[in-house]
Amino acid sequence: MWNGVGGSTIAWAAHFPRLHPSDFKTESLDGVGDDWPFSYADLELYYDANDVMVGVSGLPGDPAYPPKRSPRLPPLPLGRSGEVAARGFNALGWHWWPVDAAINSVPYDGRAACNHCGPCQQGCVNQAKSTADRTYLAQAVRQGVELRTRAIAQEILTQGGRAVGVRYRTADGRDHEQPAAYVVVAGNGIGTPRLLLASGIGGEMVGRCLMFHPVAYVRAICDEEMDGPAGPIGNCIYSHQFYETDRSRGFARGLQLQVTRENPLLTQSTYAEPAWGRAGQVQLRQEFRHSFRILVMTEDLPESHNRVTLTDNLEADGLPGVRVSYRLSDSCRRMLAYGLDRCQEVLAAAGVARIIRTDHAPATGWHLLGTARMGRDPHTSVTDASGRCHTTPNVIVADGSLLPTVGAVNPGSTIGALALKIADDLAEEVATGAGSIGRSM
Repeated sequence: MWNGVGGSTIAWAAHFPRLHPSDFKTESLDGVGDDWPFSYADLELYYDANDVMVGVSGLPGDPAYPPKRSPRLPPLPLGRSGEVAARGFNALGWHWWPVDAAINSVPYDGRAACNHCGPCQQGCVNQAKSTADRTYLAQAVRQGVELRTRAIAQEILTQGGRAVGVRYRTADGRDHEQPAAYVVVAGNGIGTPRLLLASGIGGEMVGRCLMFHPVAYVRAICDEEMDGPAGPIGNCIYSHQFYETDRSRGFARGLQLQVTRENPLLTQSTYAEPAWGRAGQVQLRQEFRHSFRILVMTEDLPESHNRVTLTDNLEADGLPGVRVSYRLSDSCRRMLAYGLDRCQEVLAAAGVARIIRTDHAPATGWHLLGTARMGRDPHTSVTDASGRCHTTPNVIVADGSLLPTVGAVNPGSTIGALALKIADDLAEEVATGAGSIGRSM
């Protein structure tokens, strides 16, 4: 959650993978989750356009994906951490590839190249990391869009089953009404259902099927010096060796293994085993700049009991409070355990001196997805394939809450591609006045 111009891209790691084609049809292929109302091929044009808009560093030719037609900047360096992990993957004969990253490896679009200062998750001082304020928002403002900051949408106003505007509150506590022919909501998987529920829009599925992407990790403690917090933290190498369904593993769908650099010293100290005085100092010196992590990120399938609801209390921002209910599924627990075992195999094959396993990563739930899902059936979804709410067709959702399923990769690339598709559908509808553009396929 990030309240600020640019949204959570200010603090993201900018790891930028796409979903796989199979992620769009999990029910048809594997009998779990739900099929999207369109295919990977239908979104591919928008993946490509989004890549060009934000700037993507990466190495073409990853065999885990169909060929990507959009150009790539040179890949970011693997670093010492990536080289050690790649040694383990190679020894086992498993897939790995340099990540696609929304970070400039060379100057691009008026922004500098990454200087590997780190840490990326506190913002990017030289603007090498692609953030929404420097890309889409900057261009929108140049095109004449008025950006009203320090304002909180309180309610989508409706009349006769259609939205007629938005009531919002400014920093001085005053309410204002903005008339609108269309209202586009993009407040992530918690903020969007909060506003829809507070406005009585969207039907019984609003807030349901919250998905987070469960995460666990294994830390490698190496004799040789690693990168420490220098360089893009989440952008090293990844493996999709176990991404597609193999029922012999004990679960449907799959997982990603993602090699990451370490955090800054103060953050890393919170991961260390409790120790005081000299022992604590020795331990931290042994680990700092001598460690990296392999994250296990799993598919998080939609379950209606995982949800966002409203409380009876009004919060300081004028909206009802939020209650988040989420239970990790047995399938996800099996995926995490399986992935952690594979991480340990990789690190052992790489000759890593010491391995620390963390079965559930603390303070995760970074990806807020699925609570205003797309679909053909109004009884099982909130919007159609163009993000239009079934109950209120000129209210359009354009964020990660749309995703019917979430794959096992970071969602930023897919959210951007979806927003472009939805914008095209809306622009054509406005231009023709037909009201039928972008209907469910």
